[in-house]
Amino acid sequence: MDSPIDSVDAMNVANDIDTNDVDANKLGELGYKQELKRSFSLLSMIGFSFAILTCWTALGTTLSSAMLNGGPAALFWGWVGVCFFTIFVVLSMAEICSAFPVAGGQYSWVLLITECKPWGRGLSYITGWIQLAGLLCMGSTALFQVGEFVAGMAVLNNPEYEIKQWQLVLMTYACCLINVFINIFGNRILNRINDFALWWSVLGFIITTVVILVVTPNKRDASFVFTSSIDLSGWNNTGMSIILGILQSAYGMCCYDAPAHMSEELHNATREAPRAMVLSVFIGFITGLGYIMALLFCIVDIDSIGNSATGVPLIQLFYDAIDNKAGSTCLAVITCICSFFASNALLTEGARSLFAFARDGAMPFSHYLCRVDSNLHVPIYATVVAAFFQCAFIAIDFGSETAFLTVLSIATVGLYVSYLLPIVTLMIHGRDKFKPGYYSLGKFWGWTSNILGSLYLIFTTIFFFFPTMMPVDGNNMNYCIVAFGITGIFGLVSWFTAGRKNYIRSLNVEISHGIEMDNSISGSDVEYEKKN
Repeated sequence: MDSPIDSVDAMNVANDIDTNDVDANKLGELGYKQELKRSFSLLSMIGFSFAILTCWTALGTTLSSAMLNGGPAALFWGWVGVCFFTIFVVLSMAEICSAFPVAGGQYSWVLLITECKPWGRGLSYITGWIQLAGLLCMGSTALFQVGEFVAGMAVLNNPEYEIKQWQLVLMTYACCLINVFINIFGNRILNRINDFALWWSVLGFIITTVVILVVTPNKRDASFVFTSSIDLSGWNNTGMSIILGILQSAYGMCCYDAPAHMSEELHNATREAPRAMVLSVFIGFITGLGYIMALLFCIVDIDSIGNSATGVPLIQLFYDAIDNKAGSTCLAVITCICSFFASNALLTEGARSLFAFARDGAMPFSHYLCRVDSNLHVPIYATVVAAFFQCAFIAIDFGSETAFLTVLSIATVGLYVSYLLPIVTLMIHGRDKFKPGYYSLGKFWGWTSNILGSLYLIFTTIFFFFPTMMPVDGNNMNYCIVAFGITGIFGLVSWFTAGRKNYIRSLNVEISHGIEMDNSISGSDVEYEKKN
């Protein structure tokens, strides 16, 4: 006779099979074959998303810029405002994700919303290039943060050590190689890694916040935290300075689209992927708000933070507050590991997005990039190529740190524009034609979320192109507009030379390199039929 435990296990297995069948059928309705293994739960997906989001660590790394542009009040109230409008953005995206749980995310949503109309195909294709640029650049910035923290801790404990750019770049390359190994050979335990990343980040936030609040002897008063402003940007305009300071908060609240790109590996994706997106934003808001307050109350010397020999303002803040190298190093290690988890998850997200785009025939060598290894259940080629481009963007730092800051701007602008396009497409095409999935915002909240979210994304995108310092010279120029323009031109040229012929032409039939793939799209196990 079976034990109760055996019966429960059998029931869970049966439920997983049923859920997988439902998910696979939903994917099939959208024209895709189930190839990736569904191993993520809601908790592991929140961990995956929050590992990338980690608002509190992202805010810590932009602390110096925020203090120059707007100061404490802009950082605190800017964070509140950014998160308020982000709620409308993520609700809009979650509703669309619930209807279309595919790894392509934003660019696929544009295609599916427009029912693959000619103008929808073109807009979807451009969205895909912008989305990929944003994701791969964001992965580079996360890797670079790991290298900066390692180098900063070395300088803190050995003041005679001088950071060289080539050493910093090689450190990030080593981190990237580790991420590639984990993503390819550790895919089976990636869900557990993300579970651990969630708890590490939350506990790290609590430990770091409590420690600096307890040990800092002379804390700042409330007026400094909530009302004081600083304008050292050279704009000589308080409003512009505050807006530029708010943009640092916008960088901290980004990448909440991550669960969408993992929806083909998530159980009950139409319900859990949107949940993970929304919950990660709420967790990010709470941890980010608490961390900002702790940092602002514990800032001892603003000048030392901006001119720290470590190159990492957050490490200098730890040291100024604790006045102990060992304790400061421990807090820095906690933060550095959070950045490592973020870099690992961003490689996963970038690889899945690249895989999906190639699966739709949009990339050179798509036939290889969309292959999924039958044993490891990983798009190996897409993972390696995504890592290669992350390293290529990091290599820019060899020539100019200012140029690498442009990579950071492209990361944020690229993702924000990719969020904007499907939301605007939904409004233009008509919400009345949209068939929602498990979640529906309804008419009132749907239009409210779409409009307010779009206005916020347009506002932040415009100001991300502005220079952060005045007067403008070669060292502080914001080259984001140039890089973004090049990305857009590259996408247009690619569309007219190959994309319009090869990119998906219907919702259930894929065109790839002049070859028509019948029925569900598959990257590795599919019969091809030559196109007439």
